[in-house]
Amino acid sequence: MNALLRWMGWIALALAPVVVQAQDLPGSAALSLRDGWIRAAPPDAPVRAGYGVIGNAGKSAVVIDAVRSEAFGAIEIHEMREVEGVMRMRRVPRLVLEPGRELALEPGGLHLMLFRPAAPLAEDARVEIRFLSGEIEVARGEFRVRQAQ
Repeated sequence: MNALLRWMGWIALALAPVVVQAQDLPGSAALSLRDGWIRAAPPDAPVRAGYGVIGNAGKSAVVIDAVRSEAFGAIEIHEMREVEGVMRMRRVPRLVLEPGRELALEPGGLHLMLFRPAAPLAEDARVEIRFLSGEIEVARGEFRVRQAQ
């Protein structure tokens, strides 16, 4: 019995650092997504744009470096900026969401580019989109296909 208790003690000691590290993972942050929507387009359009608001109610910054959905072949974060009087779009490799802040994905600014839909998307269709930091999911939300308001 003493050997079993000693063995269990060693296992607990070995796992203790893992538990502390898990608290620091991006997935432990309190990210939320609201008002997610995808701009309506012809059902067979090969590219769409997605918008919404991501909030971080956690105590540490979270890096979002990938976005995925079963409904699209690829998703990238893009930003529109005026450069020398001309609006230009560029890919943004990652977003850093500071604690207590919100980040708006909106027309004319930061947004999602949704490539190669897996199926036609009619107005009012709903799509689940996941936001990742590395391979860890840090937020998930439902986006509804609708006209711009």
